[in-house]
Amino acid sequence: MALRAAALRVRPAQWTARRSFATSADGTPTKLYFTTRDRIHGREVLEEYGMVSASAVRSKSVVSDMYVALAGLFGGEASSYTSLMNETMAEAVHRMQYAAQSLGATAVVNVRFDTNTTMNRLVFGMHCSVIAYGTAVRCRPASMHHHQPSSKATAQLHAATMAHMDQTNKA
Repeated sequence: MALRAAALRVRPAQWTARRSFATSADGTPTKLYFTTRDRIHGREVLEEYGMVSASAVRSKSVVSDMYVALAGLFGGEASSYTSLMNETMAEAVHRMQYAAQSLGATAVVNVRFDTNTTMNRLVFGMHCSVIAYGTAVRCRPASMHHHQPSSKATAQLHAATMAHMDQTNKA
């Protein structure tokens, strides 16, 4: 419980420091798995820490907004706003990663995103907000004895193989 509370008190200054998550504090490589699924194939969950979430809200400069408004008269992609969405999502994921690793998690499963944009046509400016959330877990590579098939077809193949092996052993 104390670990969860500590993760919730992360200050924005820590987020903006942009610490690399490719290595841990002692310099050893780390890997945090993210998936929209409820589990990671080939890994077993050892501990579930609960939900982690993070958000980011960004906007572009007035100059960018005026340029996009003028370019919008001719149609096409508003690449400035595309990059705004991508940057905001990346920042939310970065913050969620920080929160998950603060708990000791090695993965976040059931990852979801909620996005929202607001814009006032009378006054230039678009704001983009992204909330990223999921369940933080600690996992390890699955052992062969505890491996669960990832689909119904795989389960049927596994059962057929085991039945064949039993037949072979009896003969």
